[in-house]
Amino acid sequence: MLSNFKGKPDAPPTPKPDVAVAAPPPRPPEPAAAAAPAAGTPARPEAICSIGSGTSIVGNITCDGAAQFYGHIEGEVRGSELLIGDGAEVVGNVIAQEVTVRGRVKGTIRAVRVKLEATGAVEGDIFHRALSIEDTALFEGSSRRVENPIETPLKSDKPMPRPQLATAEGA
Repeated sequence: MLSNFKGKPDAPPTPKPDVAVAAPPPRPPEPAAAAAPAAGTPARPEAICSIGSGTSIVGNITCDGAAQFYGHIEGEVRGSELLIGDGAEVVGNVIAQEVTVRGRVKGTIRAVRVKLEATGAVEGDIFHRALSIEDTALFEGSSRRVENPIETPLKSDKPMPRPQLATAEGA
């Protein structure tokens, strides 16, 4: 079995030199093994945050990566890619790069891309760069296309005044 590890299986065994000389041969493979993962390593595997249908959370949720919600959440939800799944309900603001709604959201959505799928319902305002709404989805509120919807809302969240028609007196 040890013959599998020797460089030349038919060569006669050589006498062992002292320990100082025998230690260096294992060292070169170690840096090579350490360098190989460093060259093309992913920082860490992407984890998907998931909250099941039997779960109810009161408080704010922040996810670094993708997240799927099927339970009841009261509070602000932040992430990069969020899925509000069938049967899920979020009561609070949703802020993400991409939001897909199949459940219910009562609150403001701020996302670069928002998709309201057939079973989705949103009651609140949507600030977006891209918005798609399927035929049977429900949306009650206002939508506003903005260049940077995720940025911290300032005074711009106040409804814009409606333009007034020029009257004969003012013309």
